[in-house]
Amino acid sequence: MFTTLSTLTWLAMSGCGLKGVLPGGPVLSRTELQRFGATTPSPAMYTGPSLVPFPVIPLQGFGLQYATDVVFVSRHPDWGMHEYAKLDLPDTSIWIAKDTARSGEQTIVADVEGLETWMPEIPAPRIQAPIQIQDQSHGDRIDITLRYENPLGQTTEIWAKGTMPAKAPMKRNGNTMGHSKDKVAAVLDLERFGSQIKGGIRIDGQEQKFDRVLGLVPFRFLLRQTQGGVVVSNFRQTPTPNGFLLTRPSPKSPDWPTRAQERWLWDGMTATHDNGVARFDYRFVGGGLSQITVRQHGLDTPTFELVMEPALPDLSRPFNGRHTVDFVMHVNGQRGHGLGTLTAYWDDATTVHVAFTPSTPHWLADRPMLSRIEFGVQGVVDQRTIRTGG
Repeated sequence: MFTTLSTLTWLAMSGCGLKGVLPGGPVLSRTELQRFGATTPSPAMYTGPSLVPFPVIPLQGFGLQYATDVVFVSRHPDWGMHEYAKLDLPDTSIWIAKDTARSGEQTIVADVEGLETWMPEIPAPRIQAPIQIQDQSHGDRIDITLRYENPLGQTTEIWAKGTMPAKAPMKRNGNTMGHSKDKVAAVLDLERFGSQIKGGIRIDGQEQKFDRVLGLVPFRFLLRQTQGGVVVSNFRQTPTPNGFLLTRPSPKSPDWPTRAQERWLWDGMTATHDNGVARFDYRFVGGGLSQITVRQHGLDTPTFELVMEPALPDLSRPFNGRHTVDFVMHVNGQRGHGLGTLTAYWDDATTVHVAFTPSTPHWLADRPMLSRIEFGVQGVVDQRTIRTGG
């Protein structure tokens, strides 16, 4: 049950026409989900052999759980939301600061060595810089202070004290609130969500006022959430004896915020890679992608799953026409948080496209993407996924 303050916030938001920003429930019933239980092969009729000896990766999935997530919304002219999140891994915990500009773009600040190669699948702008942290939290009691320089070089100091809610909210399908709209098509699981928190934020020595819901309640929240979905991407695949090397970014498009050399293993059914934070399993049926699973280290439940029915066609082989498949997105064991279609088609003899078209919920539906996959010489494949639409 929410605290009194949380209930006041919830009711205020519900009563002022802001229902569109509130969390929802699953977008499919249990019965509707059953058709995604066993993916069938694509019915595509192929017109030629495989152009490469490895599976083609058309989409970049991601998944990440924040054990603690403090969210402030200030009235600062440069910044809207300020987010301070703790990522728990088996051998360490990492705090990151995410400041959201008025344009909606988020920038990560973290004190992580080699930040551009850390979780390189997420193409967020990032700055490696010290974060002075005092974390005196214990159990569900949160007590933190942080000091760092934000992306504009402004000294930022925050403090937060509160209690993590003991139970999950009734509806956990969280709204992405328009953030990183040009880079991410994500679904959320709000495992905990409440406003029993006090805090403050000072930027360049100036205390910042909080936005207020209906002028009543300061806009500050305490969450435990998991994010997962599909991101814009830019990489090259080249063959190796037991799989492929995935290079971020592709040399054809070198302007990119992250970099990596990833050796993926391929056993004929599943392509696998572990980046030290999460393991990625791409399952193929009849040569076509059928499921993406992301598992964060230290968690038993998959962080993110994207399941298709039927599978996509084998994108390494030419085929005629356009083939559309349905997909469903699960996050942190919460099934059916997103729905949409994927459509694959060849443009010419060396280029195949995959259109990612989410349909529900509405905060996912407005983030369509398009992947362009080009086959070059000596078994080289260049992939680029861009945001389309508004």
